Order: sequence, then structure tokens, then C-alpha cells
Amino acid sequence: MSAEELKLLDEMFENCEYQDSLDMIEKLADRDSCEVKWRLARTVFFLSKQSTADDEKAALCRQAFEHATAALATDGDNFGANKWYGAILSEKAALDGVTERIKQLENVQKHFQRAVSLNGTSDPGIWHMLGQFNYKLSEVNWITRKLINSVAPNPPTASYTEALECFSKAETIKPNFYALNLLYLGKCHLALKQPSEAKPWLERAAAVDVRCEDDRICREEATELLKKM
Repeated sequence: MSAEELKLLDEMFENCEYQDSLDMIEKLADRDSCEVKWRLARTVFFLSKQSTADDEKAALCRQAFEHATAALATDGDNFGANKWYGAILSEKAALDGVTERIKQLENVQKHFQRAVSLNGTSDPGIWHMLGQFNYKLSEVNWITRKLINSVAPNPPTASYTEALECFSKAETIKPNFYALNLLYLGKCHLALKQPSEAKPWLERAAAVDVRCEDDRICREEATELLKKM
């Protein structure tokens, strides 16, 4: 697998050309490397996010998890393998119910933090993922928090301030790299009772070009939040 081929796959992913990326991977003679396996997991995962059929969405997510597991087994110290294993594990665990999702919180966090230690200085995506992890953990109600404390072996903690720091770090590394990062910067400021700081981020999020499902979610949610301000 050449560096040029890997670069092309990454460009396809950034351009939301997920099916083209999958087609290219399936034609590769060498699909055994960790670098190919985690890119395959990433591609299938985003195809699952594009699907509007619940059964297909779930099946693709589980398939992506199998590829991510294979990538991690090939090289447990690979940045991309840890990053996407954590992201896909979070979604796959949600399919298996609330209890399983809670049980996997520590594992998800562990792989995100491992990925940060491997390449946190140049990859904005892992900071966004860690930011979402912290944000979603911060917004759970007391009932869910009680369940987390009773189910998770070592329940992780988080705050909106920590989430904001992660999203800000991502934006510093590569401005405008991901629509949802703009949205979550706005949501963090709202959660911290900082509407004036939230508004510019939400306005930018509401104006993104829609190229994929995440862009659509970003525009719709940002628009609704702006209406409520």
C-alpha cells in the first residue's frame, strides 16, 4: 500500500466520497496492513451514518466495528486504529443497550486518550471525538449518572469546560475542518451560560454546505438553537 494511495483514500474521506473510498479499498491487492484496515473501518462507519434504514445502519456499524477490531489487533499502538476503534465502539455499544454503552465508557475514553498521546498535536479529529465524549458525559441527568456509577468499573468524569477545551484545540489545529465541531463549540458555550460566545459559532454551523449527513444535522440543529436564543 503506497503513501499516495493512502493519501487518496484520506482525500476521498474528507470529500465525503465514502462509497468511492470503499470501492478503492476493495480493489487493493494489499488489505492486510493496519493503515488499510482502520481506513476500511472508518469508511464503513460513515456509510452507516449515511444510511436512512435502521437495520442497514446497525449492520454497517457492526461491520465497521469488526474492521476496527482487526486493525487494533494488527497494531495496538497505531494512532488511526485507536481513534476509530474508540469512535465505532461507542456507537456499536449504543446498539447493544444502555448498560453495555455505560460499561464501555472507560474503554472508549482509554482509546481516545491513547490516540491523543500518539498524534494529538496534528490531528483535529481525535480532539473532536474526545470533546464529544466529554460533552455527552456532562449532559447526562442524575439518574443516568447514578446508573453509570453502579455499572461502570471505573466511571469516567467530564465537564463542559473540558469539552470546550477539546473542541477549541481541534479548531486551533485545523480551522473549519468539521462542521460538527463548530456546532459543539456553540453548544458548549450555551451549556456554560455564554450565549454571546455561542452565537458566532452557531451562525457558522448554520451556514455550512451540506455534503453529508453530519453537515445536515449540523445546519438543522444550529438553526434551531439560534431561533431559541
